[in-house]
Amino acid sequence: MISAQEAYFIKNGLNEQFEDPRIDCDFSIFSLEPFQLLLHVHDADMDELSTEIRYGLSRKIRSQLHQLDAKLDGTPINVVFVISAPLISDHSYCVILQ
Repeated sequence: MISAQEAYFIKNGLNEQFEDPRIDCDFSIFSLEPFQLLLHVHDADMDELSTEIRYGLSRKIRSQLHQLDAKLDGTPINVVFVISAPLISDHSYCVILQ
């Protein structure tokens, strides 16, 4: 299980350094076990993110996590999934980190 301090380090690092020209977004912590973040898209005019965009975001997030040297239980994060979270908000996506 990830500690709250490690989770905040990852969330804050992504919020400070993550940029994507396609969307304006930020991250918050959704769950510590399993560790999940919420990706909030601020562009109200944007419909649901396409599979292509979510795949690109997962690759960018994973790359950013490697730059931050982010780890779960001492292991580098190698898998990032970006999935819809419609029960939370139409513009929120769950980011699952493994």
